[in-house]
Amino acid sequence: MLLWLRRNVFWLRVEAALTVVSLLALGVAEPLRGPSEKDLLDELGRRIVTVLEHASLTEHHDHGHDIAQGDRVLCVAEAFGHEPADARRIEEVRWAYAYYLCAAAPAGTPWDVAPRISGPVAVQLSEPPVVRIAQSGAGYPERVKALIPARYQARVNGFTDSSIPDSLRKRYAAEVADTPATPQSTP
Repeated sequence: MLLWLRRNVFWLRVEAALTVVSLLALGVAEPLRGPSEKDLLDELGRRIVTVLEHASLTEHHDHGHDIAQGDRVLCVAEAFGHEPADARRIEEVRWAYAYYLCAAAPAGTPWDVAPRISGPVAVQLSEPPVVRIAQSGAGYPERVKALIPARYQARVNGFTDSSIPDSLRKRYAAEVADTPATPQSTP
């Protein structure tokens, strides 16, 4: 055994060195690669939710939503694309595309009667962000086609993950429906 070890120690050192170099290269390359496309889309979905939930009453009205003062707006979004399409980091994304669902109502309003709106959305990630939603009514499919790039058209008809809208319903129950209504003061 000792003789075998003496004859092969050189090769064992080479193998050990290659293993160490490979592990170091992997440790350096992984952080440089950046997030996966799924990670990027998940982050874009969270950004879109933040933009929609923090939009002003005027901005909501401009999107065709009737939101009243005191309404709580809760949203979910499933991002499905971005521009430029080859962006790999959120800082590179100019436009994000998603399917969204929002519910808005004053505290104490049950889910079944809360106004809700959903559909495809395009959000420009600028400061301030710009939200574009196709207006409902005659010509809606054409407006969606004009809003969302052709490569993403197959994704404009709803959520692919049913847990996303379910999560909004649960969040709505906890933050709006199960919250006591605040009395409005009369002048």
